[in-house]
Amino acid sequence: MKTKTLQWIVMGFFALGFIGLAIPWTFPFFVVLTPLAVVVALAMLIMGHERPIDWRFFTALGIVFALSYIVELLKVHVFFVEDMFFFGDSFGPVLLNIPLLIGLCWVALLYICAAVAERLNTNAVVKVLASSGLVVLFDIALELVAHKLDFWYWTWEIPIWNYVIWFVSALVMFTIMKLFRVRIENRLATTMYVTLIIFLLLLHVII
Repeated sequence: MKTKTLQWIVMGFFALGFIGLAIPWTFPFFVVLTPLAVVVALAMLIMGHERPIDWRFFTALGIVFALSYIVELLKVHVFFVEDMFFFGDSFGPVLLNIPLLIGLCWVALLYICAAVAERLNTNAVVKVLASSGLVVLFDIALELVAHKLDFWYWTWEIPIWNYVIWFVSALVMFTIMKLFRVRIENRLATTMYVTLIIFLLLLHVII
């Protein structure tokens, strides 16, 4: 499928999600569909992937999946104590109070940000830093609506350490991807990243 067609599908997909979440009587139904939305988004990214996939690709993303789960485990049980941070029910089944879907979300986000940064005409170090910055920027937008979508909750004001953890974690994971020589080229990723940011900001205003 051509990139242009996939770009329109992505924008239409998130436009439909926005409408469903913006209408009070359809909101509960669309929130429950969060796991499905993540899987569909990943499927579209796979369709837009532009390079051969080998064992290094799967190994690196497998490590990202495992590390992301460990990061969230540490956030809930070590870094943010006294029930300062906890997950809601939108992500589905949990293990040790961490949604199993969270690893897939991290994989999708890092894939998208790596693909966006790959388009920069610069060296690997700058690309890793840029990718990590894009991850943090996404989290800033996501934090605006996470509690409204029953993703997760902060019982206190969101600490700056949260964004530091996101940046450092992303930095480590992107470095691992580079060490495995994983190069992600996907023009659809830029469309999805921009669409997601707009989607989150509009939700913040509407709901």
